[in-house]
Amino acid sequence: MKYAIISDIHANLTALKAVIADAKAHHVDKFVCLGDVVGYGPQPAETLALVKETCFITLAGNHDDAVSGRGDASSFIDLAKDAVERHRAALSEHDLAWLKTRPYTCTIDKAIASHGDVFDPPKFYYIMDESGAEANFAKTDAKLIFVGHTHEPAIFLTGRSGKVYKTGPQDFTIEDHKRYIVNPGSVGYPRDTACCSSYVIYDSTERTVSFRYLPFQVSSVMQRGVDSLRAKKRVVVGAACTAALVTALAVWAIVPKSYNVEEDPALVVDQRELVLDSDQSKVCANLTLAKESDPLQLKIVFETPSGAVNGVESLTVKQSSKKGYKIPAGSARARFMLTKARKDDAAKVVFFAPSASTK
Repeated sequence: MKYAIISDIHANLTALKAVIADAKAHHVDKFVCLGDVVGYGPQPAETLALVKETCFITLAGNHDDAVSGRGDASSFIDLAKDAVERHRAALSEHDLAWLKTRPYTCTIDKAIASHGDVFDPPKFYYIMDESGAEANFAKTDAKLIFVGHTHEPAIFLTGRSGKVYKTGPQDFTIEDHKRYIVNPGSVGYPRDTACCSSYVIYDSTERTVSFRYLPFQVSSVMQRGVDSLRAKKRVVVGAACTAALVTALAVWAIVPKSYNVEEDPALVVDQRELVLDSDQSKVCANLTLAKESDPLQLKIVFETPSGAVNGVESLTVKQSSKKGYKIPAGSARARFMLTKARKDDAAKVVFFAPSASTK
């Protein structure tokens, strides 16, 4: 059986139609959506109708839950909050009820799937790094796990040694002694530098996973939205397309992967800053959480002497973060921010002492 695994469509009907056509050309038998059908984009009702018609399983995403009323949008940035209200008004009561009853996980020919991680699916934690992947591997015996949410295609794998590795997206054949977490990326809101709609084809008979990429068409009306977006938020606009965000008038704009928005103060647990020397090459958060703590989001923002963002590292921490992260050339400082995913999460930090080193 051939499955098209799609995720994070975000009301982008044009991108969804292109992906469906491509998958059908590759003789896909069934479509599975990992969630976030709505949110951000200009055509929620039409996109939802096509997903309902095409996909035999559709999971709940955090934006789907927020629009349906099952979830909370209080931690969303303003553009996402605007879209929640706009999409809620655009959808019928029947559509909202349908979104509200979407499952958080499913099983597909022995593989399992979720929008965020499988550790606590309704909370939609990200799998950003090896530690997050390791916690998810420990939660299930499944050999193959499909997740979305980050909008960036990726693979995490582990073998006999138990060590977890993160690799870039690449086609592979499932090996008996290995386990995999596969993120297909995003159909309608790509955040990687390739600026392509992406999805994967899972062939359960041949035991293969293949990544597919389609050019993300950005029309002139999207480009005209840049000025509107700048007026609403402080956003660094770059030449490489890595996302398409919707303004209140459904005008889209191009933004890079690392964009600067204000965090919700109610979600911020702690902030630290390091002044960097020119001979230092790595930083480490040196973070440990209590066993009873909910996972926290750690963001490391590197800045130039003028204050411009020079790079960002984002990860979900379930127990600790002691990995060293490379300092981008030209960075003068590193800001560390710990945030909760939801306001009612229990945040219990045992140790947090960011440091920089020359090794």
